[in-house]
Amino acid sequence: MDNKTAKIIISSAVAASAFVAVAPSQQANAATNIEQLISDVQKAGTVLKWAISIEGTADGVTQPWNQFNAAKTSIDKVEAALNGVSYSDKLKYDAQLVEPKTQLQRAQAYLDAITASTKIEAKRTALSEAVVANNLEQVEAAYHQMSAEFRKQTILLDRVYGQSTRDKIRNVVKGPAEQLINYVKNDVTVHMFMKDAVEKNRVGKFDEADKKINEAQSILNSSVLIWGSTLKKSIEELVKSQPVQLVSTSRVDNTTVTAKLNKAVSTINLSEFTFDNSLTVTNASLSKDGTTVTLTTSVQTPGIKYTMKYKGSSASFTVPGSIAPIQIGNQTTQHRDTSEVLALTATFPTAYGQSSDRVRIEVPAGLKLLTINGVENVIPGAKSINVTPDKNGTVIITFTANSVNTPAVDKVFTFSKLVNNTVVETQTSGVFNFYTAAKAGSFTNKKVMYVDTIRNYFITSDGMQYNVKTSGDIYKNEGIAVSFDSFKSALNAEDTISGTYQPTSASTFDITFNFYFVDLLLDSKFAYKSGTAGYRMIGSSIELSGTAQPNYELLFYNGSGAYIGKTKVASNGVWKYTTSITRNAINDFSFIQQAVGLATPSYSGSNAKTFRIVEGQFELASVSAGTDKSEELENKEVTFTVAPVKSSNGLVLAQDQALVGSNATITVQDLDGTKVKFTNNQSNTIFSSVGNGFKIKFGTIDASKGTAVILANGTDGLLTGDLKVISIEGITNAYGLNMTLNNGFQITGY
Repeated sequence: MDNKTAKIIISSAVAASAFVAVAPSQQANAATNIEQLISDVQKAGTVLKWAISIEGTADGVTQPWNQFNAAKTSIDKVEAALNGVSYSDKLKYDAQLVEPKTQLQRAQAYLDAITASTKIEAKRTALSEAVVANNLEQVEAAYHQMSAEFRKQTILLDRVYGQSTRDKIRNVVKGPAEQLINYVKNDVTVHMFMKDAVEKNRVGKFDEADKKINEAQSILNSSVLIWGSTLKKSIEELVKSQPVQLVSTSRVDNTTVTAKLNKAVSTINLSEFTFDNSLTVTNASLSKDGTTVTLTTSVQTPGIKYTMKYKGSSASFTVPGSIAPIQIGNQTTQHRDTSEVLALTATFPTAYGQSSDRVRIEVPAGLKLLTINGVENVIPGAKSINVTPDKNGTVIITFTANSVNTPAVDKVFTFSKLVNNTVVETQTSGVFNFYTAAKAGSFTNKKVMYVDTIRNYFITSDGMQYNVKTSGDIYKNEGIAVSFDSFKSALNAEDTISGTYQPTSASTFDITFNFYFVDLLLDSKFAYKSGTAGYRMIGSSIELSGTAQPNYELLFYNGSGAYIGKTKVASNGVWKYTTSITRNAINDFSFIQQAVGLATPSYSGSNAKTFRIVEGQFELASVSAGTDKSEELENKEVTFTVAPVKSSNGLVLAQDQALVGSNATITVQDLDGTKVKFTNNQSNTIFSSVGNGFKIKFGTIDASKGTAVILANGTDGLLTGDLKVISIEGITNAYGLNMTLNNGFQITGY
């Protein structure tokens, strides 16, 4: 190592020694300085804390900028001094800065809130000055400016720390500001509506202008306004300048419509009111106040939207529902509201190329025609009219109740085809019932005509409809309170009911008399057997019997629906009726029961009981032939087939099945006169049923081996050759008819 290197090393060592000597003194001075800064910042934070709290010196108006700046400066000094301390000391001093920094944040929110208050107060002052100036235009402009400022600045008011301090600041400006806003709000709103209405009028949007005027008038009617008299006068002048316009229209019934006008008029012209979709106006009347017009129209079609026009304005309504199409052959009783429209179709086919005949329609009282084959013809009931069917012989009418306020029950249409003014064919509709809603009030001992358990209403015999609520009503059965479900299940047609009806509030219903109706039944002996086409019999007449409602009448109809006779049910509920039967044919019958004295329906209807009889013999058709030499019958099986029941022209009507009795027998005879009777389950002889017939497994005729009865010995006492079937006993069909055996059946090839 040379001298230069040695000098450098020595110099470095001296410098290091000098540094080590002074370091403790410098660290002590730095520590003392930062502790003083921490003390200062904590004091500044505390001063700031009380400067922004009403528990201290805060008043909610003065901004403590000196305290805020002092605290912020103290925090900045500490943070600058922390750059030269160790990591552990930095953590310690940072922790001591948390509280002063928190107070600084809270002070910032406090200062912002007072600034916001100042801005709100400035806008409030401007609005207040506009009010004093009595200038609505200035008030409206200042109102919107203040409202916008208020919405924006009140967010800052809510950020102040401490409930009491926050309330103090808000109470200074927020309360007075809200009070002033609410004070002029309705006036400003009405003023805006009026200006908007003026503009709508200017561009010809009169209906929209009417809406704005109505909204302004509504506020005027419900509030006390500062400029109420001025605004009221403005509205009146604006209304006077408005052209008369249609505000709305509403449907009353299928021939009545009301129109609401935007202002009162003294006179109206029928021609001023028009509709689209071929709806015509036949009459117009004006209400006493001059704002409502009641129009009588042609019949409105269900489901169609109609637009009314009046002096350049328009309004629309849609007729509810749709036309229910019904064929005249549909005998289902119709239950309808008096406002509904139905369509009924009757067809009388004509030969190709033949001109259409006239058809006479009997329109029942209480109903009215609306159209005939699509052409409007309003014709009230209790009238007979002749019409021309279309090229297919079809007549389609639409109709409804004559009045929506008057029920019409048990109504039937009759269509009669005329040839040379002579009725050659008649078709009758089912029953139509049109009901109207019952009005509020009490009713006593009304008879129930119809019950709709799906839509929860019932109809009384006077055609009134009573809706039953699923809850809230009071339900009784012969004076005993019951649940809704019990009442619903107990209520039936022919019951008697009393109560107090309220369409929109609680009603009381009491079934004062339960009518116990006996169903119409055939005697069980006429029940169909499984797998058969109908009740089987042999003969030209039959006596039917059964049970029904005591003292009622039973009306009988044949298969074509024609009435054939009636009988009265005895007081014990038993009835009998004898009718003729067509031989070798299917005989269909239908029958209904009704109270004595009622008109006889032309048709039995879809609810009638039906009964089918198949008349014809139960006969043997064939005997199976074997391939042997016809020498030994023992243990041989022979199948016997039952003949199908046929009509006189050979059409198959039914196929009987054979039922084998336990003691069924067959008697056979050979050519030499030997005659033997075989009995089921004897001498190993077995009878059994098969499809469409039966079979016999023959046993022995040897007296030493069995008990077959030899009725005649013949030449050799043995059965040989072809065997003639003499008789068959104990074979019946499902209805107990014994098999008929014609001549000529033989057992061969056994």
